[in-house]
Amino acid sequence: MYPFIHIFGFAIPSYGIMTALAYGSGLYYCYKQQAKLGLGKDKIFDLIFWIIIGALIGAKLFFIWFNFDSFIVSSFIEKIRYGFVFYGGLIGGFISGLIWIKKYKHPVLPVLDFFAVPLALGHAIGRIGCFLAGCCYGKISHNFLAVKYTNPQSLVPEHLHNLGLYPVQLMESFAVLTLFFILFYFYQKPHKKGVICAGYLLGYGIIRFALEYFRFDDRGTGLFGFSPSQIIAIILIVISVFLFKRKDK
Repeated sequence: MYPFIHIFGFAIPSYGIMTALAYGSGLYYCYKQQAKLGLGKDKIFDLIFWIIIGALIGAKLFFIWFNFDSFIVSSFIEKIRYGFVFYGGLIGGFISGLIWIKKYKHPVLPVLDFFAVPLALGHAIGRIGCFLAGCCYGKISHNFLAVKYTNPQSLVPEHLHNLGLYPVQLMESFAVLTLFFILFYFYQKPHKKGVICAGYLLGYGIIRFALEYFRFDDRGTGLFGFSPSQIIAIILIVISVFLFKRKDK
């Protein structure tokens, strides 16, 4: 794959490019759909700014927590190039966004519904960056879906180079992109407050829980045979059930 893209003599991390595209697509969606939230252009982009800051901090903190030893010994370039955990970004963005919402006394559920849709879109694009960089790689596979990493700068361990691996990053990208279209369709329809967010939590929880069985990178130490990511996925699914059952007010 292509961990770096060379432009005018500069080696630019493909992961960073796809991450920028992910944020850009989310921002464009918010710009086009802002009237549905009723916050006004200035406020909505102020909210987005704080969500992004919280997401970046949360994603990096989760990575440090789960990969402390490798983070300490990695070079400065590697620290910037990769090392983000999606769940950390999700939680960090939620906390910073919630603080902003409470400060301006805006209803929480409509905001969660609004941002669930571009979150799925950006996530689908960002996972392509993982595929290009070689992080979040899959287990060894001998079927037609298998891909082989040969680039020495790939984040896939050297002993797995030239072996067929499940393209689990693209599998997740496709699944989450499908989720985006489903959420977008129902968001345009009259809906109960919180149901779009619940749909995202349920959909992504199921996707992530299933795809964990295809991942081959370090999954951490979990409980009852489940990885930490699967445990969080279960929590997301449980939260979604409560949101679906919640009576609209």
